[in-house]
Amino acid sequence: MTNAIACAGRRLLAAGAVVLALPAVSACLPSEPYSTIAVSMDGSALQVRMADCPASEVKGARIIPEVMNGNLLDTHVPALWQVSFAEPTVAGAITVGDAVPDGGTLDVALAVPLDPATEYVVIFRYSNDGEPAEVFKPAELHDGRVRFSGVYLSHEEFDNRSACSKQ
Repeated sequence: MTNAIACAGRRLLAAGAVVLALPAVSACLPSEPYSTIAVSMDGSALQVRMADCPASEVKGARIIPEVMNGNLLDTHVPALWQVSFAEPTVAGAITVGDAVPDGGTLDVALAVPLDPATEYVVIFRYSNDGEPAEVFKPAELHDGRVRFSGVYLSHEEFDNRSACSKQ
């Protein structure tokens, strides 16, 4: 069962002995190189991507509603959208509802648009089965804002704070 624990007031996912941050507090994340997720809008479509350097290979990505059991994030709820890759790949940006990147399979299509006022969690699965995650609310992704490392940023702020821009 996947659990969540507190780290400076933020939720973390724990899968067995591995603790995975819902990227929110830099004190809870490893130092360079680190991994995190960026969520933004591409026109009217949601875009999710790994924003780590060096780029990580992923086995898939999914979006679930944020369902809490007390302090615990329930990651066993059905996915609202999910893609997988037969071979781990550097997926780059994935636009939800658009064509799946080469080598990918759409496992769960987004049946209805995400509710702008609801919080969701996007979870990537690394080739080593680690699962970094980011909580986001679609209504907050207006005017080019990006959800990254637990905060909403302008695109310029994101470019300045993302791992690749520091190398």
